[in-house]
Amino acid sequence: MHSLISPFDFGYTWPWTYGHLLLALVFASAAALAWRFKARRTALVLAAGIVWALAAFLVVQYGFRINAPVALPTARFLEQGTGRVLDMGSGSGRATVMVLTERPKARVVALDNWSADYIAGNSPRLLLANAAVAGAADRVEVTTGDMRTLPFEDGSFDGIVSTYAIDHLDSEGITKALAEASRVLKPEGTFLLMVINGDGWMLFMNPLLGLHGIRVLHGGGAQDAWASRLTDAGFDVIERGRAPGTAYFLARKPGGSERE
Repeated sequence: MHSLISPFDFGYTWPWTYGHLLLALVFASAAALAWRFKARRTALVLAAGIVWALAAFLVVQYGFRINAPVALPTARFLEQGTGRVLDMGSGSGRATVMVLTERPKARVVALDNWSADYIAGNSPRLLLANAAVAGAADRVEVTTGDMRTLPFEDGSFDGIVSTYAIDHLDSEGITKALAEASRVLKPEGTFLLMVINGDGWMLFMNPLLGLHGIRVLHGGGAQDAWASRLTDAGFDVIERGRAPGTAYFLARKPGGSERE
């Protein structure tokens, strides 16, 4: 899907979507002044800043796809194609729309506390509007809650997704959220966890975001640490991979016979 021109409105505020264009304008103005006052080397350095800002803007739009639904990274999630799916930390609905469109026979329960201040108009209404754009608002139920204490019974869901949400929690919160995901997932159900990955794409786009997640996982080897956290929560990690700025983990909750 074309990321810049999108029928969806996921509400990300301008510093996240167009902030690099403002930086390019600042660099351009400073470069023009430097050139005028014959500071040629400074002007060239600032010109490199313009190139970086414009390139980073393209990474945000077409690599990270901030204005588009999340791309499903693996066909093995909810392979049966139907069932009840929980979106933990759904925000404005990028992952909810992903499930609705990629698994058109599934239903989604979107849970969030709607506290993210980087999403303008962050609310159930915004998420439902995006589900309506996808033509699937009738397959969504919206719930307000905390992913660390999910308001659902054990084994309520056939699948769970969580994208760029659990990694906002501190270490204790991550442990609680993963334990809750294991509790409410049915045996043999799949859990798709996507987190920000400090890869070259992310470090190029935003060096500060490149450190996201490492803070709460106590040091380097963040991807192995996420896999270990999932294992500790009772999951079997059956697939892991990467996309620009993203690490994903597909985990399965063992069935009853496997636990004996």
